[in-house]
Amino acid sequence: MTGGSAMGGCMDLGAVAPEMVLAGTALALVPVAGWARGRWRRLPAALALLALLAAMGLTLPMLTATPRDAFCGTYAVDPFRAFYQLVIEAGAVVSLLSLASHFRASEQEPHHPVALLMATVGGLGLAAATDLGLIVLFLQMVSLPAYLLVLLVRSDGPAQEATLKYFLYGAAALAVMAYGLTFLFGLTGSLNLRTIGAGLAGADRAWVALAFGLVVVGYGFEMTLVPFHVWAPDVFQGGTAPVSGFVSVVPKVAAFAGLLRLLLEAMPNGLAAWPTVLALMAAATMTFGNLVALRQASLKRLLAYSSIAQAGYMLMAVAVADRVPQALPAIGYYVVAYLLMNLAAFTVIAQVQRMSASDGLAAVRGLGRRAPWSAAALTLALLSLAGVPPLAGFAGKVFLLLAAIDGDLAWLAVLAAANMAVALAYYVAVIAEMYFREPERPEAGAPGAGYAWALGLCSAGTLAFGIAPSLLRGVAQLGATLLR
Repeated sequence: MTGGSAMGGCMDLGAVAPEMVLAGTALALVPVAGWARGRWRRLPAALALLALLAAMGLTLPMLTATPRDAFCGTYAVDPFRAFYQLVIEAGAVVSLLSLASHFRASEQEPHHPVALLMATVGGLGLAAATDLGLIVLFLQMVSLPAYLLVLLVRSDGPAQEATLKYFLYGAAALAVMAYGLTFLFGLTGSLNLRTIGAGLAGADRAWVALAFGLVVVGYGFEMTLVPFHVWAPDVFQGGTAPVSGFVSVVPKVAAFAGLLRLLLEAMPNGLAAWPTVLALMAAATMTFGNLVALRQASLKRLLAYSSIAQAGYMLMAVAVADRVPQALPAIGYYVVAYLLMNLAAFTVIAQVQRMSASDGLAAVRGLGRRAPWSAAALTLALLSLAGVPPLAGFAGKVFLLLAAIDGDLAWLAVLAAANMAVALAYYVAVIAEMYFREPERPEAGAPGAGYAWALGLCSAGTLAFGIAPSLLRGVAQLGATLLR
């Protein structure tokens, strides 16, 4: 009787209601996508959108729920998990809208929602998992559907090459990470992060450092941290623009959430000197990303290196998260701002690529005259990425810099500010092409409804959260509560 009662307590299905809705919808859509023809091709995307909105509705109450464990201590139900899951779900919604327009009336139209939903489920799980086995499982669930999304157009040669590189790098990184997780189990005899944190206090620091070094490879791959970033430019360029936008946001946000939970619960008090290691990685990541972006002629490659640099900015606050109370809210604010501005930029590039079959800088030449609303949305996104006030990217960067300074990393904050000045050069170069060069192509047609909704949501959020940062800051502060 006691065992049955304990099992009942472990099986807290309410704790995984959002994941069940999305996974169940994805499985149900597999046969639907196979037979959908004609106008019915739109059905999977419509059902996926409803499922994502329902999942967000189920996740929202967890922001104010009392933190607890579920499934025998393997899954957390806390505001931290709820906040990052809402961000991941929001990123999936915007990506789905853009993908629906991009693949309208094509062979890929009924199929992309399945892979997108499964990758989203993996991201949700990674934000909540407190068990080493589940961490490995959910990292695979994020990655494998993402490979399929990149290869949606199976006859596309660059997409085939990009998928192969993505798969090989991903398989190697996740294998190394899984090996590192076995060290944590061997040192403590437990798979639970909090038990591991208590057990590592008396462990040999050399072994702890080795384990951390191996584990950070897997998270660094998903987060595009230097030196684990090498797959990103080729994958972003080889995949379609909406897919590249999704890959640049959802796996990255999930990995940041997973890494934060691992560091703060399994490696407290700077075990393995991880604050110093992450600070150095942040410096290398932001500097490399910005310097290489200066030389890019492809818009998708430019945004790939920009995405690498943005990860470096966020990593500054991760490096001080154990000793600066405002670091977690700063990261939370910035991941939302990053989602809005990055997905807006990729959505406009998707439109441009459909019009011109190119993602080069010349493709946006004169876009301010050909498609003024799209050009305005891209300008807003790029200025926000550069950190120009009063946009969300500016407020987010201020919060990150203040967290680094409060954590005695003033040198890193100065380097980040210098990097922001460098980044402004390549963002402004794209804006100049849109407004100060003569168009070489005829007038553009009206954007699809999905593109328009995605751009409208992202642009409105970028403006609203920049003008009134307290709107998002309060939610990010609420989402900084881990189950510890």
